[in-house]
Amino acid sequence: MKKIEINILSFILMESLILLFFFKENILNIIIGSIIGLILIILLRNIKFNKVIKISLLIISIIIYLSSIYLVSDYIRENILKFYSEIIIIIILIILSIHLSIKGYHTFIKSLQLSSYIYIVLKIISIVLSIPNINIGNLNIKLLDELQININSLYIGLFITYLYLGIKYLTDFKLNIKNYVISIFNPIFIKILSLFILGKTLFYLYDYPYINILKRIKYLDFIERMEGIFSLFYLISFYFFLSFSLMLVIDISKNLFIKKKI
Repeated sequence: MKKIEINILSFILMESLILLFFFKENILNIIIGSIIGLILIILLRNIKFNKVIKISLLIISIIIYLSSIYLVSDYIRENILKFYSEIIIIIILIILSIHLSIKGYHTFIKSLQLSSYIYIVLKIISIVLSIPNINIGNLNIKLLDELQININSLYIGLFITYLYLGIKYLTDFKLNIKNYVISIFNPIFIKILSLFILGKTLFYLYDYPYINILKRIKYLDFIERMEGIFSLFYLISFYFFLSFSLMLVIDISKNLFIKKKI
């Protein structure tokens, strides 16, 4: 069961990471960044979490948590709660993420397992219903975005390394290369699907192109605007990403600054 838990966790965290921070990046950069991340993870597979490493991981976790809070709140305000204050959304996100994070890894992963059933069902249905919206005329778009590689590929690799170091810190897992490839292919597939449906111009025009392709889903020609339901699996993954980063902050802080009773 533990292997399945890690697979689900890495799959959802990887999707959240790319969608929140790097979805507009060109595909080649995402691929190169993933390779860099894989190399770094392999090199660090036997890393010992000494005080310096823990403090570094703590600082990075805080930065990523705060950045993600802002990005997720913006996502919610733009796509779900358009008439609500962003401050209110941020406060609610902080409260919810704290509530799950302080429960510890066991409760976190069990909640993730239960939510993953909804996540997988909604994801599969949304992809199947999106496929008919593919525009053949968009098949001539340059998927590799002119083959330009920039420094963002390194950032992607470092962010991915952070994810897997965080998972290793909490679970002492061993990297599964097959699962890693599937996890990174998932957001790339979402980007390719979005490009084929929207075209390159609209893809870069919209803030959340992966939501805009859901807006095009119609069922039986009369049930429309189903994106609110289907986008729930994105919200689920973002919520667990936030809680994961905060759980690292809490766990590392306890380990560093709270002395154990003898």
